[in-house]
Amino acid sequence: MKINQPILSVIITCYNYERYIGECIKSVISQDYEWLEIVVVDDGSTDRSWEKIQEFKDRIIALRTENRGQLKTSLTGLSLSKGDFVYFLDADDVIADGAIAQVAQYLRPDVSKIQFMLLPIDHNGYPIGNAFPTLQPSEDSGPLIQSIRKRGYYNTPPTSGNIYRRDVYEGLGEMNYERGIDGVSYLLAPFVGRVVSIDKVLGKYRIHNSNQSSFSVLTSSRMKGYIDRFMGRLHHLSQLVQERCAAAEKIEVRNDYAYVMELKAMSVVVDGKRPDLSQLSAYIGAVMRENTGKKRLALLLFAIALFVLPNKMARHIASIRVDPSRSQQLRSQLKRVLYV
Repeated sequence: MKINQPILSVIITCYNYERYIGECIKSVISQDYEWLEIVVVDDGSTDRSWEKIQEFKDRIIALRTENRGQLKTSLTGLSLSKGDFVYFLDADDVIADGAIAQVAQYLRPDVSKIQFMLLPIDHNGYPIGNAFPTLQPSEDSGPLIQSIRKRGYYNTPPTSGNIYRRDVYEGLGEMNYERGIDGVSYLLAPFVGRVVSIDKVLGKYRIHNSNQSSFSVLTSSRMKGYIDRFMGRLHHLSQLVQERCAAAEKIEVRNDYAYVMELKAMSVVVDGKRPDLSQLSAYIGAVMRENTGKKRLALLLFAIALFVLPNKMARHIASIRVDPSRSQQLRSQLKRVLYV
């Protein structure tokens, strides 16, 4: 039997997910990895989540706090953990059987992040689309760094599809611009180690009314919030790279990323107006600069649709772009194209 294996801390934060938290915890307890620590923090739930969590009190580290939001609750969970690697698992998601055994070989000091594909499921656990994002097997961080410099991001799963080496989260400082735990961390990971991409479904990402509600009303202020977080992460990343990676070239943060241009165009649409030609031109130029192949074509068509369609239709496709789960018919197609 192997000894001195890395400890993996699975940190679950929960707010009013009594329906799902038990299944989530069970999916971790059933993993075949001896050096596993489970930390569950209840963020002041008003339902029976804490009672459900207490059913596992002999197998987990559990804490209940006042309601403070996902970021602060996640950081509390991190402070309670001692793992060499950490995995933030959303309380409504589950990790697949045998997943930890499959990633165990990558829990190495040179690896900063492990990412894998997720299968979208409904509230009853039934699959409702294709696994995403599309990942190619790799241990090379170079292309991801290039993507960050070019686009401001790289393709990565939601929180429940990522495992991080602990030090990626240490010394991050203030994140006042952020709501979730892994916004700047996923960007930093390629600069401080190898990012391992696994082209397998090792988790399930639940789509249901509660998490869809965050997209229920599209407003220009919401679009501005997305832009502010995106830019905040990049400015924070630039600072962290300078502090931690002396040999790395400085991150130059721009204002004309395609993602930013897209959100600005959509903010005009959701205000009942039509983007002007200068906005359309800036968006198309950014798309052409940052993308190729099917993704470039899809985004160009999207940009043109925002400009030419009646506002009601333009708003509808904007809502699908922000949250593909709104459309049962288009979910799989959009994820296949937009996550390649």
